[in-house]
Amino acid sequence: MAAPLEIRNSPSGKILPAVGPFLLGGIFGFGALQGVTWGANSGHVLWIALLAAACLGLGVFIARGAFDSSVKVTLDSQGFRDARAGDVLVPWNKVRSVRLAAGGKGAAMLNFELTEQPPDAIRYSSANAFGLMPFGRNIVHMEISSLDVRGEDLLDAVKTFAPHVAVKR
Repeated sequence: MAAPLEIRNSPSGKILPAVGPFLLGGIFGFGALQGVTWGANSGHVLWIALLAAACLGLGVFIARGAFDSSVKVTLDSQGFRDARAGDVLVPWNKVRSVRLAAGGKGAAMLNFELTEQPPDAIRYSSANAFGLMPFGRNIVHMEISSLDVRGEDLLDAVKTFAPHVAVKR
């Protein structure tokens, strides 16, 4: 029996998307400082400073996941679970097929076709934007671009843990 596969956030998958908001925050912050030194209308300077703070806050929010070392997705002989969306076990006997949403190394989603509707914890999770997302009646999308594993490696793990599941590349 194979050891469980525990997947965590990818630091580069979290820090690189935060570069844009940090850059914009720096530009707006510099503009606010210039406005103060040139004696611009304080209302306009305040709005620019608020934009700078909002952009920097967004950058911190996005980048904070790079320092989260907790397990996000687990695949084992029982099934799979995604801590980002309900942390509920989906048993392999309820999975009909799995495929990469887009081919190659850049695949950002795995699509799981289930034999029945996803559990309520997945369907009604407030974190669906970051993990499993129900689509249609029995399809669940798992976002993997921010994780420290390639899509091909996940498909190989599904083959190992659940040989009866159809794997589509």
